[in-house]
Amino acid sequence: MSNAVSLEELRDFKFNYCDNFFPKNLSTWSTIVLLECAKDHDLMDEIKQYISIRNDTVSAKELDTIMQELRNKTNLYIKSANNLEKGEDYYRTFTRGLVYYGILESLDELASFSTDLIEAIKNKYGDRYLEVISRFDKGNLSVDGEKVLKEASLDDSYLYDDLLQKYRVLKEWQDKQHGYYQTIIEPSLEALHDDYIKRYLIPLDVEFESPFMYKKFAELCSKDLISIDELAECYLCGMDYELVKLVGGKAYGLTVLRACGVEIPRTFVIPVTASNFDVNEHSELMKNGHYSVRSSADIEDGKNNSFAGMFDSYLDVDFDSLSDNIDKVINSKNNSRLQRYIATNNLGQPNMAVIIQDFVEPEYAGVWIGKNNNSGYMEYVSGNGEKLVSGKVSPNREIWENGQGPETKLVCNVGDVGKELLEYQQRVARDDNDVADFEWMILNNNLVMLQYRPVTSKLDISQSLNHDIEEGVYRGIPSSPGVVSGPARFVNARYIDQLTDWNDGDILMAWYTDPEWMNILSHSSGIVTAVGGFLCHAAIIARELGIPCVIGIGGNAMKKIWDEKNLTVDGNQGIVKPGLVKKKTR
Repeated sequence: MSNAVSLEELRDFKFNYCDNFFPKNLSTWSTIVLLECAKDHDLMDEIKQYISIRNDTVSAKELDTIMQELRNKTNLYIKSANNLEKGEDYYRTFTRGLVYYGILESLDELASFSTDLIEAIKNKYGDRYLEVISRFDKGNLSVDGEKVLKEASLDDSYLYDDLLQKYRVLKEWQDKQHGYYQTIIEPSLEALHDDYIKRYLIPLDVEFESPFMYKKFAELCSKDLISIDELAECYLCGMDYELVKLVGGKAYGLTVLRACGVEIPRTFVIPVTASNFDVNEHSELMKNGHYSVRSSADIEDGKNNSFAGMFDSYLDVDFDSLSDNIDKVINSKNNSRLQRYIATNNLGQPNMAVIIQDFVEPEYAGVWIGKNNNSGYMEYVSGNGEKLVSGKVSPNREIWENGQGPETKLVCNVGDVGKELLEYQQRVARDDNDVADFEWMILNNNLVMLQYRPVTSKLDISQSLNHDIEEGVYRGIPSSPGVVSGPARFVNARYIDQLTDWNDGDILMAWYTDPEWMNILSHSSGIVTAVGGFLCHAAIIARELGIPCVIGIGGNAMKKIWDEKNLTVDGNQGIVKPGLVKKKTR
């Protein structure tokens, strides 16, 4: 039996397992897990079991056993790697150990399991949950908490609550993970990052947070023809806009569609790094086939400039004409209209990748421009889309508002085309404000997508957002009870070692906190962070110390308040606002 993982299986693993387990704002461990599981079906099946555990089906004792099992597997691979010479075997073995470490690291603090556990505690104890957890924290101190609080008492009745016992297990493993990372993982990981950058040289100006991405990206750069499925696998594993530098904006859009399970034609890309491309060296390009040859410049189809119509594309190209048309597409980066567009918009010169797709004359072809996540505008013509984009015919039109289209609608095998495009738009969107510019066709009664890019100039859309909170007040996660109002100060993690003048009782603002910050945390009267969750280090220490704390107000909110001299922090409601609370007078 083959151990290979198909694109469909990897997509299912990401969307139905990894995305439901790993935190949305932290890709470090999910990236490693996805890259490794994409190569090993047996590993993927094993990992599914670990990241599918649920709070309502596992006891505290079982949870601790699972944590220990993950640690044992981490140790097994890390120790094996340390017995090897630096090389591919070492990297492969060490990386496998990181898979298990990363799952444990996520499980004990950041993953959906811990979030669900806190929700269960909230549901059980209601408005008292912060008080209950704070008391429990003081009776079950973390290593850092013991440095500040020497004694604590706890009502014995709490000891019999399995929810709180599972919470205790997570806390204990957080302490174990901190020490293990600093002594075992971090030194090797930093060395591996440097080794990978030197070993896998990339001829493009891209950077990755994960060293493992360098290896995969270098492999892509070494090819002169890349299948869209391989690009989609890379996207699912965590590569994103870096791909634009290699395959251009149009190929990136097709990659997103394919990764999201949307049907597109069979597609290959000649990357910008290719040289001396020879169509005869690639059996994937069948000699009896007909192709579309399309531009995909690295500055094309982006968020700010679409470059619509600036480059040349050719339809219904036979194999014998393929090389000539590829050259013409590449040379279109020098045409006069493009140069005017570049000069007008003060843009840089493009690097050109080329898309090669199977071509079949469709029944209909069209475009879709999103208005908002549930509305849009559609035009289409019979036959291929060249007539539509050239303006040589008057197209059919449909306006979709709030999920509803006109009485007479274009349909295919899945139903209303407009309704399906709305669903596709929501599938590729990164947030509720994202809308899509699609090109599509109906082929053999199937909806097939030809292009996706973000809408660069939206239709008439109200940009106002409705908030359930007054202007100038910012909401995060209420993580430790109490209200404090006083002097505040933002601390940049980069310069934490240089901070020697912290004022006792100031409110701490930070992007996040670290165990090394205990001296500052213990002398703060309140804590506010841009990122993090209820089980993050800052939240637990705040509860142990009885400090009001609000976690995860977001980067934009933090930037608005980090210069404030005074703040009010409401840890009961998760509210932060500039200024001091006025004391009531009789």
